[in-house]
Amino acid sequence: MITLVENLKAHPPFSILDKNEYARIEKEVQIAYYPDDTVLIHKDEIPQTLFVVIKGTVEVLDENEEHIDIYQTNDTFGGMEIIEDQPSAYHYKVTEELICFEISKTTFLDLCASNTQFNNYFFSSIVERIDLLKEKNEYASMSDLMVARLDGSILHKAYVTAPDTPIVEALKRMDEKGATCLLVENDDGYGIVTDADFRYYILHKEEKGLEKISQIQSTPAITTKKGELLFNVLLLMTEHAIKHLPVLDEANHVAGILELVDLVSFFSNQSHLITVQMERAEDLESVIAAAKRLDVMVGALHAKGVKSRYIAKLVSEINKKMYTKLFEMIIPREWHEKCTLVLLGSEGRGAQILRTDQDNALVFEEGFMPEDAPAVTQRFIEALDEVGFPRCEGDIMMINPKWCKPIDAYKEDIYDWIEAPTYEKFLDMSIVFDSTPVAGNKALHTELIDYLFDKVEQNNTVLMHFARAIETFESPLGLFSQFVHDKGHKNEIDIKKGALFALIHGVRSLALEHKIRATNTTVRIKELNNAGFFSKEDATDMMEALEILNTLRLHAQLDELAKGKPIDNYISLDKMGKLERDLLKEALKTVNKFKKVVSYHFHLSVVG
Repeated sequence: MITLVENLKAHPPFSILDKNEYARIEKEVQIAYYPDDTVLIHKDEIPQTLFVVIKGTVEVLDENEEHIDIYQTNDTFGGMEIIEDQPSAYHYKVTEELICFEISKTTFLDLCASNTQFNNYFFSSIVERIDLLKEKNEYASMSDLMVARLDGSILHKAYVTAPDTPIVEALKRMDEKGATCLLVENDDGYGIVTDADFRYYILHKEEKGLEKISQIQSTPAITTKKGELLFNVLLLMTEHAIKHLPVLDEANHVAGILELVDLVSFFSNQSHLITVQMERAEDLESVIAAAKRLDVMVGALHAKGVKSRYIAKLVSEINKKMYTKLFEMIIPREWHEKCTLVLLGSEGRGAQILRTDQDNALVFEEGFMPEDAPAVTQRFIEALDEVGFPRCEGDIMMINPKWCKPIDAYKEDIYDWIEAPTYEKFLDMSIVFDSTPVAGNKALHTELIDYLFDKVEQNNTVLMHFARAIETFESPLGLFSQFVHDKGHKNEIDIKKGALFALIHGVRSLALEHKIRATNTTVRIKELNNAGFFSKEDATDMMEALEILNTLRLHAQLDELAKGKPIDNYISLDKMGKLERDLLKEALKTVNKFKKVVSYHFHLSVVG
């Protein structure tokens, strides 16, 4: 009994109660058992008890016995009717023998009167309960960070000097002040000098005649502004692999120096360590060692409530560095200005969090196709094998000649996709449109996307057929908001087929129409909002739905990973509480609404 009651503290709304309020729960709560087919609350009856499910299932049925909702472990029901003193509109019936807590109407109303937040929980919207979902799963410890902004409290005093200051004098000043870096005030902005620059001075001062601080500075210094979100600052420092970041005020004067060691005290993850290790890697083993830390970082960030889109951004930046490092190690130097390495699929969209499969390509300049390309690309793919990226089952990798050829051959493909379209060709078109260059001559990729935009504009009716793919998979949300389970997967749904694909592809189709170069789905939604296609409200709803779907999928995948199982796109309804199920339903409703918007916009009802 004590253990069961103690478990209530971990779940909203009881996690909201203070010590004294919870003590009353412990004193007065009762545990009850009900067999199958027991009706706990009858239609038109005002419940006298707040129910909290320990084990079992309670279904909500209308007068025609149609399923309306379902309650399972840790779910609470009866509260709103008690507070409003209104009879229930439905029957609450036990469909799997029930063990539950019962809290009397008097006790419950007293708690509502003494704790406004507890009372408001029963009237809160789905979106308003997202933070409570994070708290329930011990995610909330990072929520403050996601809205925290850079202020002077974590900055070190900046030491600024003139560009003609003698190096030895500047070094003495740094030593006296205990500073770890020095800023140089140039006419065109700030430069920065760190320990690495002083090491360069010691090694080369005589042969290069180094005397003034301006000769060893890194300029222009990468900077940020006071008031910036801390997570964006972390992304900036990770991207550029820097440990010291000058912070400017509104007048572009130096407000102080942010040191990475202070920033990471806000984050308990290994992003900087991974980045530095990747940057310094000189062999494949070092790259593999750095990449192995990624799953640990992802798990830590997810457990602390960091939104999946922010995790994806961080992972994307680190993965780009990994691909760039492999490109430098494996792709012959003489190729570097004649080809570009391109990431495809979820990597291209900056959406991959856990390593799923390899999706990559090489684009060579026109007239250049090295004879040893098969051997080189084989080594590259084998290196990714060792890093831990499974090979793409669809063979969308550079070892496939289809994804390793000169740009004119890719242009021929684009021409064929548009002039003689098929479902399979549209898949290839989606792959190319979602691609992102990470190394080599990136201008080749820009030229390729320009060609795609031009061809689509010349034959824009192709967009109707391209967008039709959103109708490929049925929604897992059926009549009366019931979940429709996949065959062979009891109480599980494929979240990718059932929702993510339609949302991502619908946005992709609109982005192609509007010539939006961004590949990330969230960024595309924002760009479509800027272009006037989406209202701010609709754009927000879509981004929130995407966040919910990705978060639920990531949570399920991390569970599978912890058990040593291969990850997939299935999420288990049995493992969700009512709050998660409600969030999922709202997200699926948003996707279904968006599918109708896309269908109307592209006239899919008349596409043959």
